[in-house]
Amino acid sequence: MIFANLDNTTVNLRFEPYNGAVTEEYSYALGEGLFDYLSFDIDEVYSLYMEMSDVFIDFHYGTKDKAAYDERLFQLNIELDKHNVYLRLYTKDFLAKMTEHREGIPHALELFACGSVLELQEMLSRSAILMNDKSLKPPFAPDLLDIYDYDMSKAVSVLHVERKLEQKRNRGKPVSKSNMSKAIALAALFIVRDLKFKREQFLGDVKALVDGDKKLDGLSLSQKLYLLDVRRGRMGLNYIYRDTELWQTIFAPYPNVPFKIAYDSSEKAVRDYIIKNDIEFKQAHKLMRMDNLIIFELLSILDKGLSIKKCKFCGHYFVPQGRSDTVFCDRIAKGESKPCRIIGSLKLHKVAKDEHPVHSAHQKAYRRMNSKCRTDRITQSEFFAWSEEARTKRDLCLNGELDLVEFCEWLELDKKKAK
Repeated sequence: MIFANLDNTTVNLRFEPYNGAVTEEYSYALGEGLFDYLSFDIDEVYSLYMEMSDVFIDFHYGTKDKAAYDERLFQLNIELDKHNVYLRLYTKDFLAKMTEHREGIPHALELFACGSVLELQEMLSRSAILMNDKSLKPPFAPDLLDIYDYDMSKAVSVLHVERKLEQKRNRGKPVSKSNMSKAIALAALFIVRDLKFKREQFLGDVKALVDGDKKLDGLSLSQKLYLLDVRRGRMGLNYIYRDTELWQTIFAPYPNVPFKIAYDSSEKAVRDYIIKNDIEFKQAHKLMRMDNLIIFELLSILDKGLSIKKCKFCGHYFVPQGRSDTVFCDRIAKGESKPCRIIGSLKLHKVAKDEHPVHSAHQKAYRRMNSKCRTDRITQSEFFAWSEEARTKRDLCLNGELDLVEFCEWLELDKKKAK
């Protein structure tokens, strides 16, 4: 369960598990969670969930090394959080259901995959294309999905039958390693397919808001979102943003007050805790599904009148946190070491420069002449003299004072002399 509170333009999320585990709280600038969700590498996340599965299997059916198990799970959680805070909703339930399934609670993992978080039936009925997408071939029992012919609902049914047979044989003993591996792998596959489905759905809406849709011209962002929902209704699809049961509005303490303090301590202890931790009672939304969290943040962005932009370097959407006219986001693009806002302008300038015909011709000739200098076919003084004249002619060409053809012919003179 998630409680979401908006403090000006800061989102406060609280993940409260049903099984009594530790409550986790996160805060971030409005827009960060949503647009990180729409941009992280799904294949990398898939690999992390499968690694989490391997760690679980290795501990419960092998090493029994609790310290190593806890440490590796902790590190995997950190890696998943780096991709997107929304993933906590999946990760916490995934770990809880793996444990419940192994301990003999019937169909815990299958029910997790089919439950309210992932909304399997809706996913199956509205994402036929994704169901045929074999790019997410799982790294487990290679023939498993071939047997089920990618029919996810049938796969769940088969696991139901296998689990019942196993329960009769083992009379309530923990699930076997073989069936555990199948159930975990299937649940992990549901997670990434659900991530992919929801991303396509909401990314499509964001593109319509930001990149333009002629039928939406002249409307504000919130008006565009409303019209997109009208469009869905006329296509026979469910509304997304007009649902009257998106969430339940409540009042809750921020930061959270631990159960033992709130209910098992004296009034004085509660009072002292409130003062010491600066607890305030604030309006919050109780969210039950991933969709609700996405919608909550998107609608909050529009309600606050914030702008949504597309990064000129990495191409992902973002909400400017500083100057409203910025064109680069704060993410670190894949393969880079610094945020787009730091390297974006320089990188694009370099790309534009390298692709310019004048610069391209100059660089090609420069490398050729430099090679001649290094192999003693021309002297260093000759190379420096040529280099200075080449820069002068390059600048004249860029300013329109020298024809590009003439410049290129001059650059090729050394080749003609060599002949």
